[in-house]
Amino acid sequence: MDTTIDIVIPSIRLDAKGLLETLALRVPEDVKIRYIVVSDNPDMRSGEFMHDGSPVSVIVNAENLGAPLSRNVGLEAGTGQYVLFIDDDVKAPPDMLYPYMNAILQYPDAPGYIGPTLFPEPINSFTNGILASGMLTFFVLPSTPRQMYWGTTSNLMVRRDSMGDVRFSEKFPKHGGGEDIDFCLRISANAGKLFRTVPDAAVRHPWWGNGRRSYVRFFRWAFGDSRLVRMHRKSAYLDVPDLIETLTVGTISLVSAAFAGIVSPDMVAVWVGLAIASEFAVEPAQVRSHHPGSSASACMEAAAIRISSQIGRFLGPLSRGDIRCIFRRFDYIGTGEWKAKEMKFTRTKFALFVASAAILYWLW
Repeated sequence: MDTTIDIVIPSIRLDAKGLLETLALRVPEDVKIRYIVVSDNPDMRSGEFMHDGSPVSVIVNAENLGAPLSRNVGLEAGTGQYVLFIDDDVKAPPDMLYPYMNAILQYPDAPGYIGPTLFPEPINSFTNGILASGMLTFFVLPSTPRQMYWGTTSNLMVRRDSMGDVRFSEKFPKHGGGEDIDFCLRISANAGKLFRTVPDAAVRHPWWGNGRRSYVRFFRWAFGDSRLVRMHRKSAYLDVPDLIETLTVGTISLVSAAFAGIVSPDMVAVWVGLAIASEFAVEPAQVRSHHPGSSASACMEAAAIRISSQIGRFLGPLSRGDIRCIFRRFDYIGTGEWKAKEMKFTRTKFALFVASAAILYWLW
């Protein structure tokens, strides 16, 4: 009996050249595939055509739904035993289905399989900073054989019968951030098993905007991820305030104290400077624990990227009126490794700041 695979590709661009490369996958024997391209641009035209003998369905959303819900549209349109999600801007190698099929044969009970998403070598200080910040960790982590709780939807295969009624949640932002984690965690919980990684099924992803400096993406990811703390409480934990929480909560308190004549306005300004200085003082050590040999400029870029993420993580709960999620973090690895490492550095930064602030207050 043939194994059937639906390949779901959400797209706002419908870049014909890029898609044709992705639609050129070689198909293993006894496998049937169907490409389902979901256009999130209502001005496009729908239809179906054949590419290299494989059927390609093009579905056009009646309204802009965003990538997460567009994947649901692709899911519902197919009937394959497996669903392979890939992004429209990745370059998929022609033979990527072969290692996926080997993984299916080796681990038939796994709820799904995760392939790596690899990025080019850094091309400027900003892309060096992205790499040094650790933001790409979960794209490349499947390069090592292991089991994982979740994978990015740039390269993710799910067994349809393991999904049940699980779909990408509409609670997450249209442009993404946390929906892939929630989707995989719920599937994994239903199946009672973790996803298997497929190191040889790697796709290649370009630098966003050709490496142009922009921190919005990392803000957006964290803004969406902030929902996970409430939705998956077993993976949430309490931590000391990060820089943005410290500045926001502390500055409000100190400004109030300044108006009351308890502290001087000058002290508020110096206090803010100490908080920022403590963040950047510890950041090189944190960066180099992940990426030894990172340059000073890469460390500073990484710090800026982390701060943009902190802003998103803070404003997410605030926008929902869920202040109980502030000071709470999410354990992305799910094993405690991430939690232990992150807490080591956040507590070092906070301790340095508190000690500096205490000395300042005593000297003042």
